[in-house]
Amino acid sequence: MKVLQQYMPARVIFGSGSIQKLGEVTKEYANKVLLVTRPWSDAEKDNFQKAKESLERAGVEVVVYDKVVPNPTTTTINEASEIARKEKVGAIVGVGGGSSMDTAKAVAVGATHEGVAWDYVYTETKVADKKKTLPIIVATTTSGTGSHATKYAVFQNPDIKVKATIVNEAVFPQVSIVDPELMTSMNAFVTATTGFDAFAHAFESYTNINSNPFMDMLMEEAMKIILQNLRQAVAEPENIEIRTKMAYADTLAGMGIANVGTTLPHSIGQPISGKCPWVSHGQSLALVYPEFLKFTQDYCVEKAAKVARFANPALQSLSDAEAASHLSEEIIKLQKDTGIYTSLNELKVPREEIEGLVNDAMACPDTYVNPRVPTADEVRQMLLNMWEVK
Repeated sequence: MKVLQQYMPARVIFGSGSIQKLGEVTKEYANKVLLVTRPWSDAEKDNFQKAKESLERAGVEVVVYDKVVPNPTTTTINEASEIARKEKVGAIVGVGGGSSMDTAKAVAVGATHEGVAWDYVYTETKVADKKKTLPIIVATTTSGTGSHATKYAVFQNPDIKVKATIVNEAVFPQVSIVDPELMTSMNAFVTATTGFDAFAHAFESYTNINSNPFMDMLMEEAMKIILQNLRQAVAEPENIEIRTKMAYADTLAGMGIANVGTTLPHSIGQPISGKCPWVSHGQSLALVYPEFLKFTQDYCVEKAAKVARFANPALQSLSDAEAASHLSEEIIKLQKDTGIYTSLNELKVPREEIEGLVNDAMACPDTYVNPRVPTADEVRQMLLNMWEVK
């Protein structure tokens, strides 16, 4: 057996009502914090108030930064970092989905390091210092990004139309609150796309060439839960039992990418939302998956067959090779049932962006840990196949 190494330092507080503990745990790290979030809709205001009031009850002074955007940008991260420095906060608290949590993580670096947060993404030369980075406390309101359990902060630089990631143990949260009650405010589209994001994390960690038996066990559990419950989560947003299951699966999948990592779909999907920020990360992954699975499923037959049977138990009677060959169609069914099956054309991704997407995918290290490593021509063909819904 190859040498295994697992590191999951985030303290996760999981369960309905756990947002009430936010102030208590934050007080352990700081008396003054920057609370990072996006502008809250009417449906979400109650969640935000619960978080802010919990902090204030604990005697924590709160400076609010509520300008986070989907597919976080260097613009907002640099602005928030400057506020954190000026206000001399002792910790960063992120409340929201992946965009808010990733912004909070990047700000924890940007506020304390030389230069700006972008200097510390994996494509640049500087490395974040864990000792310098401000403590990070997050409360997730979605069940898909896994950011509350990872060492990643993903954001884009609009000046160069590139999306990249700080990959560093410094951005593991110290504490993560996972309260399924906060997730009932998600609409159907956000539920579907974030839920699919969690599936992607689990599947890619499972089939990554660096996978290991311990993480495989957790990823199987995560995928089973998602494939069996995502449709109901979309249809029944107030169902706390289903929200709890999805939040659990998301947390497991986050552990997977923190310890193993993502593969080809993220190499292709992340640049799509980087160049076209109106496309959410989860939607970009859903777009890529049908073609990715057709390209990959025959190169990880045993695992693909197992996942196909999670999606459709009727495949139990088939051989592994036959069951694996059905995986892409089972995932397409899931996407159609949850309203996220789409095309590059429908998402208004300009056709002239395809060459740039090919180049970005081939430059991404995730491409080379896929069970089948594509050529640039194969990536280009996959993207061309995504142009229209079939």
